[in-house]
Amino acid sequence: MGFAKITSSHFVQKPVTTPHATISFKLPTGFTLVELLIVIVIMLFLAGITVPIVSNIQTASKKGVTSAQISQLELAIRQFESDFGVFPPDSYGTPTVSLAGIPIPADPDLNTGSKCLAFFLGSKFTFNSTSFNAIYGPYIEFKKSQITGTGVNFADDTAELAIEGINATREVFQYKDPFGSFYSYDSSSPSYNVASFDIYSFGPDITDNFGTETSDDITNW
Repeated sequence: MGFAKITSSHFVQKPVTTPHATISFKLPTGFTLVELLIVIVIMLFLAGITVPIVSNIQTASKKGVTSAQISQLELAIRQFESDFGVFPPDSYGTPTVSLAGIPIPADPDLNTGSKCLAFFLGSKFTFNSTSFNAIYGPYIEFKKSQITGTGVNFADDTAELAIEGINATREVFQYKDPFGSFYSYDSSSPSYNVASFDIYSFGPDITDNFGTETSDDITNW
């Protein structure tokens, strides 16, 4: 009995293949006209919602600042009254404010409440007589953004009184609210706080509605 001779030629190695899947991605090359229009419409819609919201937030913020400024004015006015015995006048055509018999000179250019607030609360008054030496004010340090110059100067100093105005000048200024209008101030014949003074801002609509309840005026009553 014989055996067949087996050689390496009897074994044939077949290549092994592994099945696999090919995945391809298609990236968009651009927007179609319809897609662009949809994006534009969405952006306009969002802008229409956002702009009023931002505007309302800004208005509410200015209202808060206005109320705070009115409170600051009230405090300064009462400090002035504590020193001089009277509230700052709302017009100063006659010399009604004095201390130790030394009057603050009258000035026809101080003819509105806003001007008087800036002058009497923002100035430094130095009294210098044989019987009385004292310095009063300023009662408020006004920021440049809060005041507007009028281009005219207030009355000259006297022998017994030196006045240094806002920013170390002699210019007559007006005090404005965050909406850009000048504050209204009445101490001679107030309609609401009859024993003291009325202060109010015209509010967001920058229209003088005399502080009525139905208006957007911001008041101290």
